[in-house]
Amino acid sequence: MVSSLLVDALTDPTESLLQFYRSTHNRELLGESVSKYFNDIFLSQNAFEEIPVLDIHHPPECLKSRALVRFDSMVQDTSCPSEIYLAQRANGDCGGWGLNDVDEHASQDDILDYSLLQECGVVWATSIPGQSEWLLRAPAQALSTAPTSAQPHKYPIPGAPHVGAQIKIYDSHILESLRATDLYSFIGILTSEPLHSPIESQEVALVPTIHLLFARPIPPTVVPRIFPDHSLVGVEDVRDKLVSWMATEALAGDRAAAELVLLTIIHKVQSRTPPLLPLSLTLSGYGQCSGSTPKIAEVLRHLVPLCTVLPLSLDNLNATSYNPESKEENLHSGWLQLPKGSLCIVSETAMNEGSVTEKGLLNLRQIQDMINMQTLDYVFPFSRYTFETDVTFLVIAGGNRSAFFKTHLEVPVRDAEGKAPAATELASSETAIQLPPPELLNQFRQLIGGAKISSVGLDGSTAEFIQDDFVKERQAAQSHKNVGKAEGMVTSDDLIIRMMVAKTMAASLHRTEVSAEIWERAKWLENLRQTRVST
Repeated sequence: MVSSLLVDALTDPTESLLQFYRSTHNRELLGESVSKYFNDIFLSQNAFEEIPVLDIHHPPECLKSRALVRFDSMVQDTSCPSEIYLAQRANGDCGGWGLNDVDEHASQDDILDYSLLQECGVVWATSIPGQSEWLLRAPAQALSTAPTSAQPHKYPIPGAPHVGAQIKIYDSHILESLRATDLYSFIGILTSEPLHSPIESQEVALVPTIHLLFARPIPPTVVPRIFPDHSLVGVEDVRDKLVSWMATEALAGDRAAAELVLLTIIHKVQSRTPPLLPLSLTLSGYGQCSGSTPKIAEVLRHLVPLCTVLPLSLDNLNATSYNPESKEENLHSGWLQLPKGSLCIVSETAMNEGSVTEKGLLNLRQIQDMINMQTLDYVFPFSRYTFETDVTFLVIAGGNRSAFFKTHLEVPVRDAEGKAPAATELASSETAIQLPPPELLNQFRQLIGGAKISSVGLDGSTAEFIQDDFVKERQAAQSHKNVGKAEGMVTSDDLIIRMMVAKTMAASLHRTEVSAEIWERAKWLENLRQTRVST
């Protein structure tokens, strides 16, 4: 049986809020009480899925005023000033939640009771940048035109369709927990109101506004995942099919490159102290394919929930912002303001001849800093603030190596004959990506999502095996050197990279520990990669 509270909240959230207000006696922490009340109503996943969504397929202009909506979004700006509202209206009913604007009982002659004034927080949120299409709820009927967004400069990807909204928050606990780039489902009452800004303007801009009833954090995988996922029957076989599909569809059949891409996209920040940051990878040998998206980007959009392609052309580099920057007390977004768990594909294949300006150099430096340190600077008029990130980078290089960036790993793409494939084989074309059956594609996503949240250890016997193996390899290299054979000595840095590859390989197999077998597989892959780079 469907709860009447659920039906009431879905059909008329304003009346549902008023009924709760009239029935509650403790109104000192009303915001927190409202959050708990509505969160409990929609506690089950089935009930939660009943809430109408606000997204590019269901934009604000297609929804009625004061409808209940769910906005799955990224917090873009937490520096908006708070707003003062009247907590109780003239007739004794609830204030706030946009109700003061529709108060029929209010009169200009009413004496203002300052004890009833309260404060609500305001943040700006946008559609989740780089969110893959397979995560969005399909529209009942296609829109004739793309939605137009208020404040487009607050979205990281210039020109991309998205929704932006100001969120008015009455629960102080929720407000205090929000950080820029956090992912949240904001559930509340949709209105259209003037943009709340510290700067007075003669032009009043109306923007979508959500008066928050409750909120739920969204995990970095967007879709909740588990590790190890025991529902993945035959995980070795699923993984093998995944690598084969990626290689066939996007990498001219190069399984080694596909394997390295897989290991890269499931990596994450594991520790800040000591720094155990995500692997980054350069795929080289793509040639020039201006105007085309690398096929690997199209394939990965079907696999990961958050994927942003940053086309590194001169115009993009010199004319757009990569850092968030405050202008006239309004935080403008930048390409790199991405949520944790994102994959950023930096494509150099569109780069043409010309000069890089000072702004372009700063943009290049910010990408390299983010790869190296997983931090992003937010620029304000008289200061810069550094925020932690967790974004994986895949660089697509036209030449034999990246012209701009140093990544942890680099591999030239090779076809079945060991030659560099033609640029047209690696770039998108009119031929669509051949998707695997839906059930298998979902298994691919399960495997990747579960591995993304993995925690992989190393038992004592395997650690001893790896240490002995490292010593033997160094001794063998020294012996070759003594007899005049040129062979590189394995360094401690090589060992660190191998360990990162091995742990990620274990995660991709949904194993909780690195075994000697996995170590040997990781070492073989790393040796193959280094051989390719050196030839």
